[in-house]
Amino acid sequence: MKKIFIGSSLIGLLIFGFFFGRGKYYQHQEEQRRSAYYENLVDTSSPTVHVIRDSIRIGYQNETRTIHTYVPPNYNNDTLTRYPVIYMMDGESSFNDLENMGPEWEIDEVINAASESGELTAIVIGINQSDKSRDTEYTPFVNEDNPNAHGDKFSEWVTTDLKQWVDTNYRTKPDPSSTTIGGISRSGMMAYYMVMAHPDVFGNAMIQSPSMWVDHDRLMEMSLTPEEVKDKKIYLSVGEYEGRGMINPTVEIYEKFKAQGLDEDHVKYDMIMGESHWHITWRKSFALGYPWLMQ
Repeated sequence: MKKIFIGSSLIGLLIFGFFFGRGKYYQHQEEQRRSAYYENLVDTSSPTVHVIRDSIRIGYQNETRTIHTYVPPNYNNDTLTRYPVIYMMDGESSFNDLENMGPEWEIDEVINAASESGELTAIVIGINQSDKSRDTEYTPFVNEDNPNAHGDKFSEWVTTDLKQWVDTNYRTKPDPSSTTIGGISRSGMMAYYMVMAHPDVFGNAMIQSPSMWVDHDRLMEMSLTPEEVKDKKIYLSVGEYEGRGMINPTVEIYEKFKAQGLDEDHVKYDMIMGESHWHITWRKSFALGYPWLMQ
């Protein structure tokens, strides 16, 4: 019996060693791949993308924020046309590998292609995440994990100060039906919060891989009146390999809006097959969600 036990232990150790060693090998390979990628980063943004660094003031935080702006290719040639606006949180990832230090979402490429095809185009405002604390800024309610959360104040800043600045400096369509809020992961959760908290400002939302675990119950308790939800367009997406903790809440939001009366022309859910929680997932989902939102 003792020999059998020792033999089983050795087999167990060998199996553990094999999987541990294989994990370390793949981790090393991934680190090398990413290092090579970072060494070859280049500017991948379009000519109509501009970075306004540390100049948009956030009064309640007594700081400035970098934003990234994109206008459609014909914006400067046609001085009469006004455009819908998409506000994207985690905006440093929107247009440029070099800004993101990784794969960008190719938002400018998607809209440039739409322009070439004669389809509707939009202005996009990418809002940099906070240098101090992304979690506190992208958490709407104070809770045990985030006692300094101020996502509610951040959303107020976006809907008032930032939107006013954008509408003043660009030829926008400022009405709710032409204004979209978007984000990914934790900012995807914030996109859900902001369309619920400010339905009079945001007529549409692009909610990608939302981290609803941040404060699931309070977030899901938020509701809109029939008049507030009417004609909204809500796009939801999540990667196939993001796990139940991400997939189930995304489906839950989808079902919630369906229950509130939105049909398939006003709420859409996409699972991004073969992808997990990372930038390529959100690149693919934007390419799917943008033309649907603009219909």
